[in-house]
Amino acid sequence: MSIINRNKFMVNLKKIAVIVMTLAIVFVMTDMSGFKASALTSSKAAVPKFAAEKTYESSYTHPYNKQIDTITLHWGKTKGANRYQVYIKGGNYKSWTRYCTTTNNVVSVKKLSRATEYKFKVRAIYSGNTYSSFSPVQTIRTARMNYDKAGWEAMCRIVYHEVGRINDSMWDKPIVYVSDCVVNRFVSAKYCNDPLWTPFYKNYSNIQSIIYQSGGFMSDYGLTRDGCKYSNVADKCKVAVWGAVYGTTSYKGIKNDYSVYYWCNRSYYTNSSKIAYSFKIPWGYFSIWRTYWG
Repeated sequence: MSIINRNKFMVNLKKIAVIVMTLAIVFVMTDMSGFKASALTSSKAAVPKFAAEKTYESSYTHPYNKQIDTITLHWGKTKGANRYQVYIKGGNYKSWTRYCTTTNNVVSVKKLSRATEYKFKVRAIYSGNTYSSFSPVQTIRTARMNYDKAGWEAMCRIVYHEVGRINDSMWDKPIVYVSDCVVNRFVSAKYCNDPLWTPFYKNYSNIQSIIYQSGGFMSDYGLTRDGCKYSNVADKCKVAVWGAVYGTTSYKGIKNDYSVYYWCNRSYYTNSSKIAYSFKIPWGYFSIWRTYWG
């Protein structure tokens, strides 16, 4: 090959190399452009909406015996969406983190921390990798303790009994603090290894056994005899128990107190800081109680 032909060959080779590089760059830019487009939201894309949290008398949001580490999310399917992305923040998730991508509209978020508040948001993905905006944020707490349906009913029944089956507003605070008392003993024994309560309750596997069988509360028979069936329990007792279990202000702005472990029906003052209320249970015509903080 002559020098002239060789030079022409090299020039053509360089031109081919430039064309190849240009095509490669165009391909990469197109691919990146497509990727960026997939991460962009469309104002026309329907946004999924979370179903409301269900609290007591349901395992819809908080599965029985998994309340300390699992939350089940539900949202309405949006027409045309083929996937959903769920994001979480709270506990060990210090910033918004994608928890999963799913084709379902129900997700059980697991391995959460006990008694912790979490925030969730979800968005839909449509064909062509078009994303919807995020849903409004839903905030849900995990429980301080696990329980099943029987355990829930036992807690509500004993609270209803200890305030004398009264549903008057003057009993709102006692209802809240008796709820705290019942829950605090179990939480201290089962989750906090409290030296006072753990030895006493270590042989009981669930809250209903502690209430019905330990002797520290009242039996199933006794509650039934006194008219404290679950079907009779006042709704405010259920709300108060929910507040004690989930660590929320439970009723009419009354804050839960996690230092309360006792209550009594004595009408005189005591020097124990563990007794929140000293009152006469209003059987018959009695309706006397007074606040006491040790």
